[in-house]
Amino acid sequence: MFFNSFKNPVADFIMWWSSNRFIWIPLYIFFLWMVYKKYPKNFWMVIITCALLVLVNDQLCNLFKSGIGRFRPTHDPVIGQLVLTVNDYRGGKYGFYSAHAAISFSIATFISMLRNDAPKIVIIAFFYALLHSFSRIYLGVHFPSDIVVGMTVGVFTGWLFAELYVKLYNHILNKNK
Repeated sequence: MFFNSFKNPVADFIMWWSSNRFIWIPLYIFFLWMVYKKYPKNFWMVIITCALLVLVNDQLCNLFKSGIGRFRPTHDPVIGQLVLTVNDYRGGKYGFYSAHAAISFSIATFISMLRNDAPKIVIIAFFYALLHSFSRIYLGVHFPSDIVVGMTVGVFTGWLFAELYVKLYNHILNKNK
């Protein structure tokens, strides 16, 4: 309720658009271009890995949401009427854990591990993930614990997929020698 209480038109606008996945497409394209610069010969592997990363996180999150069935703050019978919304957006019925947080942190972790030689990219990737995730609390559609679990799952899956990608990339490089 604390993070949800700071409503003003400017913050509402920023958080509403920060929460939209499609607004970030130019940033994703930039991340992919930066990875392409390092891995041009097997860039198709990056695209496939990112797609699988998003798919796995999205489906795993949906499994938890329906399996656990914890209400979002906006649907919670105790506090639901107290939650401030933007554009009357309330999200789906269940919210544990945040797919927005999991996906954005998995992409940030994956990109950072592949481009750890570019610290500005790492900072931008995690700033985006934090803003994207925090916007979900601000909008009242996730509890902080939903975000923390989503961040944790995202960092883990991003790390796992980066490790698998590097092993596969090195295997292909060694095979082609």
